[in-house]
Amino acid sequence: METTKQPIQRQIAKKLWLSSLDEGTFHKGSRNGDEFIASYLEMGENRVSRVNILATVVDVFKSEDGNYFSFTLDDATGTIRIKAFNEDTAKLTSIEKGDLVLVVGKLREYQEELYIAPEITKKVTDPNSQLIRRAELLATFGKPKIQEISKNTQIVQTKISTPQQKSRDESHEKLRHRILEVLTDHEDTGAELSIISKKIAQQDSVTEGIVKELLLEGEIYENKPGHFKTI
Repeated sequence: METTKQPIQRQIAKKLWLSSLDEGTFHKGSRNGDEFIASYLEMGENRVSRVNILATVVDVFKSEDGNYFSFTLDDATGTIRIKAFNEDTAKLTSIEKGDLVLVVGKLREYQEELYIAPEITKKVTDPNSQLIRRAELLATFGKPKIQEISKNTQIVQTKISTPQQKSRDESHEKLRHRILEVLTDHEDTGAELSIISKKIAQQDSVTEGIVKELLLEGEIYENKPGHFKTI
């Protein structure tokens, strides 16, 4: 009897204090046969893959070519960066330092920095929204711990990263995003490594390395030998 594969269920976006993210352990996505486990942050007995954050923008960065945009959120307990690439940056360019912003997105980790890949981002103009969210979190989790400065990856990286290193990191992340775009365009059948390399104008060795990263992180999977698809 032929079995029907169950669709991968979308994880609920959790509302939480940013400082609580420091208490979690990040696990990259994995695949075991037909079973796929998305990347998640292990927080005690809970696994968090997607988050719903309401916080203030305290820093904004846009690359010169406009293909990379990031901003840092601060909810008074901790901070985290939100990163977008290529055409996704167009949705974020109106965001400015000081804005109150609601972000729903997936937790990701790159070079030991936990960040959010945004799915929904919108400015919030009602100041009462912060009070309501704070009351909700207090009722659910109690008083938050304050994030230690030493764990503030954004501040540490800003101080120690050289312009050359920052440029390499941004270039690498752009390639990751381009590969995901290519696979989205081939979502019906998937795409071979050689096709991906051609689309992003890179050698197969470069593409293969990034594809392996994305496989480990659970962003993509191999639907048949040599073909890759997005989750």
